[in-house]
Amino acid sequence: MQIQGSEVNKSSMDIKWYFIKAFNLIWIVLLLMFPLSVFGEEDVLKLLIWEGHAPKLHVEKFQKHIAEKYGRSIQLKIVHPKGPDDFYDAVRSKNVDMVMMGHHLFWDERFNYIKNNLIIPLDLKNIPNFKHVIPALQKAKHLYRDGKVYASPVSQGPYGLAYNTARLKEEPQSWNILWDPRFKGKYVISANDPIYNSNITALALGYPKEDISNYNRLNNTSFRKKLRQLAVNAHSFWIGVDKPEDLSGMILATSWGDSLGALNKRGEPWKMAEPAEGMPCWIDNYAITWALADKLFLKKIAEAYINYLLSTEYQVNHIMRHMSLTPIITNIDNLLTAEEKERIHIWSPNFFDKNRILQRTCSTRDRNGLGLLWKEAMKGLRIEKGDN
Repeated sequence: MQIQGSEVNKSSMDIKWYFIKAFNLIWIVLLLMFPLSVFGEEDVLKLLIWEGHAPKLHVEKFQKHIAEKYGRSIQLKIVHPKGPDDFYDAVRSKNVDMVMMGHHLFWDERFNYIKNNLIIPLDLKNIPNFKHVIPALQKAKHLYRDGKVYASPVSQGPYGLAYNTARLKEEPQSWNILWDPRFKGKYVISANDPIYNSNITALALGYPKEDISNYNRLNNTSFRKKLRQLAVNAHSFWIGVDKPEDLSGMILATSWGDSLGALNKRGEPWKMAEPAEGMPCWIDNYAITWALADKLFLKKIAEAYINYLLSTEYQVNHIMRHMSLTPIITNIDNLLTAEEKERIHIWSPNFFDKNRILQRTCSTRDRNGLGLLWKEAMKGLRIEKGDN
């Protein structure tokens, strides 16, 4: 059958009309889905931070405060890293305005964030709550260069030994419980933290704390065998930050502490043990990247956000009561219960020095070496979520 030319033209016009209509519909949907401020660079603050540290309630409260104070809507665009090495490319390429990094990364020779001016000094006049930070943390060496402050602590905690109190009545006294045959297949650990997993294995073997990240000391048959057992006997692994579903149903776990509050609210009681060998620990800090060096308004907003994170409301209600981490400010005594004060050892001024081992900044050799040892320990194992 032959098709007439007029019919072909009509068909083409119909197709064009449908495409235009579809395009307009998609554009309208996009406008409804995303606020106009998303498209304005000066109205978006891009954060690369650990999961769980920017709950919707607090983000919305801060955004509302900024809108009321400045008559301008600011959106916090939040992305989560999977590991500590995810920050550098994002910072270097100016794809992120703020980062939340562990204390040992700032002067890491791979990155040299402060030395290379990849992060910029804070104006403490915009962060009045900084004066409430624990004095020792205010003065921590990793924050400073030439008398200027380049980051602010916002939370602290251990790479800890957590246990399910419903399934294990007595608190574990040593990291060696992870190698107890009774708990084979009944614990979970981090998949991508070779340094911390090496730390706890070294502590279990009795190494002094100054050697637990020393590749030369740990590169031996007995250490490799024990590290392999830690990996092989695990039920499953979590990545980046432990989540409630990673630990649920288990008896033991290594944990940053992030999931414990949520687990307890679900009715599954978990606590941090205090192994006699001590626990490796971290301090997370917020820093502003060089992406905001010439954006003075956004830099002021970023500093206002750090100030909000140092408020008693955020530190007590979120950091402590929701995430089960330790607050890093001192003006909270009248807000805590006796049980909470005991839990964070507020009456033990020397507790941190005696029971916590602050992760040191590793050399390239130590970091790469411990990474190779962990890769060897994980050989043949699958990394997947633990479905119980």
